[in-house]
Amino acid sequence: MRRAERRGRLPCAALLLLAAVAFAQPADDGAQALASLAPAQREALARRVAEWEALPEAMRRERREAWQAWRALPADERDRMRAAREAWRALPVAEQQALRARFDALDAGIRRGWLLGPVLGADWPRLHALFAQVPPDEREALLAALRALPPQARADLGVLAQRTPPQDRDALRHALMSQPQAQRADWLRRRVAP
Repeated sequence: MRRAERRGRLPCAALLLLAAVAFAQPADDGAQALASLAPAQREALARRVAEWEALPEAMRRERREAWQAWRALPADERDRMRAAREAWRALPVAEQQALRARFDALDAGIRRGWLLGPVLGADWPRLHALFAQVPPDEREALLAALRALPPQARADLGVLAQRTPPQDRDALRHALMSQPQAQRADWLRRRVAP
């Protein structure tokens, strides 16, 4: 897909990044992309930038985090989320509002777990205790390991997360990660059902 075709579908955060790059480094590709916009497109971009800057910092941070989480999802999970969005949009407004109220009533940590996508988001209530305090430099490897686990292994890990006292959770995570990927599911099964 050519850049001009993609540009029309970029979310606000990506357009802002494009604009920031263009203004910060006028000689680079971002500046050329910005210069190639029609006047009406530049005006629309300027309005979106102004709307973004008018948002409270907390909301901008939340939206930025959601966009980064979206970009980190595997393509098949993004497809599932698009389908869920369309199904949600097809619901009557009252049902949409009821679902939104149920989601808003969840614990903040559980709500944030849904940023991990439909697979890990569904498992997050059981895994939250084990992974809530992961150091940032370990996060990507752990998420990749979780995504690679089959459903039964994630369920087993959820059981272990609930059984493991807080002071022992780091050791459990490190033990999990020290297992070869192909052996993690069996290792978890043996730990849950010896």
